Amino acid sequence: MPRIPRVGALASLPSTVVPVNRVPFVARVAFSTTPVHAAGRKAEWLRDKLWKGEAPGGDDPYQERVEPEQTSNLPEEALDLSNVDRRPYSVRTTRLVLPPSHSEAMTEKEVESVDTEYTPATSIDDLEEISPVKTWWDQPGHWGEESEFQGFGSANRVEDQAVMEIYVRQALVESLSYQQRGLLEEYAVKKWPFGDRAHLDRTLSVGIRFKDGKPLLSTHWSVVTEKLKHAGPGEVEEKVEISPEEAQQMVNVLDPSWKTATLDDDHLKFAIRKRIYQLTGHFIPDVKVAASRTPQELITVALTFAKRGKKLAEVLEDQNALFALPNVKVHNRRVTPIDREVAVGRWKIIEEELQKRDLPVTGTGKYGKNMERDWLTGKA
Repeated sequence: MPRIPRVGALASLPSTVVPVNRVPFVARVAFSTTPVHAAGRKAEWLRDKLWKGEAPGGDDPYQERVEPEQTSNLPEEALDLSNVDRRPYSVRTTRLVLPPSHSEAMTEKEVESVDTEYTPATSIDDLEEISPVKTWWDQPGHWGEESEFQGFGSANRVEDQAVMEIYVRQALVESLSYQQRGLLEEYAVKKWPFGDRAHLDRTLSVGIRFKDGKPLLSTHWSVVTEKLKHAGPGEVEEKVEISPEEAQQMVNVLDPSWKTATLDDDHLKFAIRKRIYQLTGHFIPDVKVAASRTPQELITVALTFAKRGKKLAEVLEDQNALFALPNVKVHNRRVTPIDREVAVGRWKIIEEELQKRDLPVTGTGKYGKNMERDWLTGKA
């Protein structure tokens, strides 16, 4: 391709155009985010072409957009439920001190704005040791006396025959009083107060008569449970304790015919059994209660203690069958790994090596299960 001669001479020609340093009119006006009139009309025309209806957003994208208020179609009752505590009722009304929920520690600036006396820790010894959640219920104040288990039956079981007869007589009179008042089915499932000494004497003084073999209270039968039902809280908390000698004197005064009364009502026997368990600590099984027909049989069943059956080791020891077997050796205690090492003669060597390494011979010694944690926290 032929080249144009002397092209470089064109660059050396002096320019005949005089440069004019003029500032455009738009640049000379004051700075504003509002577009000029012509640009505004062009923008409106473009917005109308892009959107069929009303265009979203403001005309000026640089202006601060006002956030619309959040509206809801739910009624006011539903909106109020959003702030309701949704924990279970048993958790909200419990008397226990439950573990707190997880929370994040405040930053140094937040702490300074709240408490000016806060001093950050400089070493691990200055940090407060907080107990883990697994030991929460072992800490004082988290488990009150009101949360301690209180059994229905008496903790001290009655073993004396005379004392047992007095309490069975009391249970029989109280149950008959509720039955004659027509309240037995209602109060049979409730917890009865123990009653004070005056209540016990009043119960024992009530006479028992028989009609077709069934027991009935003769006099003042309504006063027994009426006084018991309206007794004060301080009078019925503790059970009246009777000594065997005093109980024997009471038994000698009472007519023994009450022990032969016929008990054929299921509600009556259930109430008597429950009251006997509350006063004496003896729980009579349902099978034995159903088989009992008189108070005397209830007394006999309550004082008859079932003997514990023999263990398998005791049965095998009595039979002496293992001692006659070949290649069988019977030990009187459990064989441990140390016993096996002693039997083969290795235990002395193991013991010496453990002592050389300053390790405990038996047990864990100072090396507990959390020794690694103590190393990491600097306690060891």
